[in-house]
Amino acid sequence: MKWKGQISVFLSLILICVCGLLCGLLESARTAGARCYLQMAAHSAMDSLFSQYHRGLWEQYRIFGLEHLEEEDAAEEFSAFLKPYLEQENWYPFEQEDCYVTARQVLTDDQGGYLEKEIMEYMKYGIWTKEWTGDSAGEALKALTEAGQVSDLTRSMEIQTKEAWKLEKTLEDLGKCLNEQRSLKEQAAGALDREDGNGFCREGDRLIRELEKIPGLVKKYEKQADAFGKELEEIERSYGEKAPDLSDAMQDAFKKELAEYGSYTDKDGERRRQIAGLPDLAEERIQLVEEVQQEAKEVEQYIADWEPEDEDDELDTAALWAPVQAHFAGYQALTIPFEAGIKDKEKEGLLKKLREMAEQGFLSLMIPDGMEVSGGTLSPDSYPSHRIAFEERGLDILEKAMTAEYCQVFFNHFCDTGGKETSYELEYLLFGQDTDRENLTQTLEMLLAVREGMNLIHILGDSEKREQARSLAASIVGATGVLPLVTITAFLIMGVWAFGEAVADIRTLLSGGRVPLLKSRDDWCLSLEGLLDFAAGGSLEGTRSQEAGLDYEQYLTIFLFPVPGTLLLYRMMDVMEMNLSREQAGFLLSDLAYRVDIRTELCGKHVYFSLGLWKSLTGTGDVTYPLAVGASRAY
Repeated sequence: MKWKGQISVFLSLILICVCGLLCGLLESARTAGARCYLQMAAHSAMDSLFSQYHRGLWEQYRIFGLEHLEEEDAAEEFSAFLKPYLEQENWYPFEQEDCYVTARQVLTDDQGGYLEKEIMEYMKYGIWTKEWTGDSAGEALKALTEAGQVSDLTRSMEIQTKEAWKLEKTLEDLGKCLNEQRSLKEQAAGALDREDGNGFCREGDRLIRELEKIPGLVKKYEKQADAFGKELEEIERSYGEKAPDLSDAMQDAFKKELAEYGSYTDKDGERRRQIAGLPDLAEERIQLVEEVQQEAKEVEQYIADWEPEDEDDELDTAALWAPVQAHFAGYQALTIPFEAGIKDKEKEGLLKKLREMAEQGFLSLMIPDGMEVSGGTLSPDSYPSHRIAFEERGLDILEKAMTAEYCQVFFNHFCDTGGKETSYELEYLLFGQDTDRENLTQTLEMLLAVREGMNLIHILGDSEKREQARSLAASIVGATGVLPLVTITAFLIMGVWAFGEAVADIRTLLSGGRVPLLKSRDDWCLSLEGLLDFAAGGSLEGTRSQEAGLDYEQYLTIFLFPVPGTLLLYRMMDVMEMNLSREQAGFLLSDLAYRVDIRTELCGKHVYFSLGLWKSLTGTGDVTYPLAVGASRAY
């Protein structure tokens, strides 16, 4: 029988096709597995790469950052971490052909956004003590804004009160001039009564010189009155701008006070009309005196030249002087029908001195005895806030509150220096000056303005304190004819009183105590008598520390709320870089990566399509194919 092999050949061909199909399916599954394996390997290598985060930055500030000066360094270390996965004897034989960084963002990029994300990540995991919520932070910021506006308006109105005092001083000088004129007129009249023509002429010259002062004094007064009115208009305009930031109670209080200033201006307008005619009247009096002087000289000359015709002739001097005396009797002394000036000069001087104290020696006034100011210096020009250009971007109030509380936890301040050479870090975040002293000075100036504003809000709401201020104002002004002057002087006293209490508050805060944001009557410390004693050279102790109040650190935290968000973040970078560079020379935050994207190109070999299946498991065949895998990591 003849053998035929068609069926065997047919079955062999079918078997080859089936094997090819199975090998294709297996190779496809293996390739998919290889992709998954290599992607997992790449992510694992990236995690290993980022496990080399900067330990100092984490330990001091709880911020992650991968320090690599060049992108090639990151790619090289990534390859080293990926290599063990490629060397495994498995079904995924690949060799690395290339590796490079496709994108890299550092902590100083994105207008400080990456640093902010790190802070938010840290704060949200229960680390935040939740001293501030969005609502409470908003209320604190509103109170801070109101206090600042109250303080600014108060300073302007205090200056205006002092301008009113200058007006009164000018009127007082004018009054003295008129009084001297009256006295000289009487002395001149006495000389005529004694028939002393030469004496009258001497007194007349003095009287004329006194009368000649009147136009200058009136002009000075009118100039000051005009300036007072213009400044008052400016204050009213400023009030209109600041009013939206004030509570209804404060708006009403300032409206009443401004009305009193306007009343003073109106009342002064009446006085001004009375004074305006004095220069003309003074000129008339000068002419009258000169005429009488001429008449007196003629009488004196006549008497000197007279010769009797016989021995019994006598000169009737009384008859000669009578017309001269009658002429001068028509001189009516100039007067102003009101009282002017400040009566208690001593207390007036003490009030002025209180305001001058801050300008003459601010820190010495605020710093408690036994405490010293740091002499630390910074070089901000080399720090991120100066060497990196950035644009401001807004943060919502909750983000600002969380960022501010992060600063409260990780940055030092005057009451807690941490033994650092440059100690006032929170103060630097607020103002960014070159020295600790400058930053502390500006911080205390801001704190003084806030405490002064909050204290004045308390005084304006306390009828007892307002009455005390008015009583003191009445004793200083005296029985003046311009009653509104008492009211505006009382406002000056209230402002200075708030200032004195604010100084005591700051001394308490710097000593580690607490002061409520808005005081009650029980929290108040400084009396008006104590205020005047302090101005006279007495000591000023801190106010009573309150358990429920805010400490110095918490006040600074509130002050951080209005600081522009991006600026605050870059100043935080300044401090971080400054402190870490002491331990690591040349340390820069701009060298620390927040995110890195890496792409690696691999070359693999087909396993199930290779000749000699079992000999090619490690990829020793000739047919290769490329595979690219990417990995990224952000903290």
